[in-house]
Amino acid sequence: MSILFITGTDTDAGKTVATVLLSDFLSDNGRNFVPFKPIQTGAVIHNDSFAAPDVMTYQLASGQEQLSPDYLFTTPCSPHLAASLEDVHIDINKLTQTVKKRSESYDGIVVEGAGGLYVPLTSEGYCMIDWMAELKAPVVLVARAGVGTINHTLLSIESMKVRGIRIAGLLFNDLAQDSPTIIRDNVEMIYKLSGIPVIGVIPYQKDIQEMLTDSEMKKECYKEWDYTILEEALQSGRKSITQEK
Repeated sequence: MSILFITGTDTDAGKTVATVLLSDFLSDNGRNFVPFKPIQTGAVIHNDSFAAPDVMTYQLASGQEQLSPDYLFTTPCSPHLAASLEDVHIDINKLTQTVKKRSESYDGIVVEGAGGLYVPLTSEGYCMIDWMAELKAPVVLVARAGVGTINHTLLSIESMKVRGIRIAGLLFNDLAQDSPTIIRDNVEMIYKLSGIPVIGVIPYQKDIQEMLTDSEMKKECYKEWDYTILEEALQSGRKSITQEK
């Protein structure tokens, strides 16, 4: 089994689109990976019941049913508050066991975190980064490609390094059709200052929904990504999980 964890420099960095594209990218390279969102806040009404919007995005992209979250909350806020408002306690051990068990049904799963590194999962202050350190899965950090990303990305990288979290690589998302010169310099400078390999850049998309439902458009998004970075990280992550057993 293999687990790849997706986090972002902030809540709107584009983790969900990155999760879809990474799952497809791995599949195109012969690895049967599926996306999984363990915790979702901000549920929406769909067919007269509550649904997870990020999981709906996975379904839109694949045309198939997807794994359901362990925890689905209605209020669009931090998981610890959303859970408290519904009188629910997020069980971290349950989350960990679910992720590992579900990964056994495929070559692996791409786990999309909720929010950023320091989003609290419990009222006691247990944060997403704490769970990531416990899970010991390699992490892909999704970051904005444009102005401001250097500081946010380097701070996120430093936080994970302090916790001993294995960073598989960086994925930059051009959300605002930024200057190619700025994007190129941001990517190069972040690599220079951090030493973390860059998997690739998600190019700007005028219509994200159209891209997600068009297999050729999706392939165009990741045609220049570096698969060897992911393969190396997955091999390392699988060894870590095996050693724990």
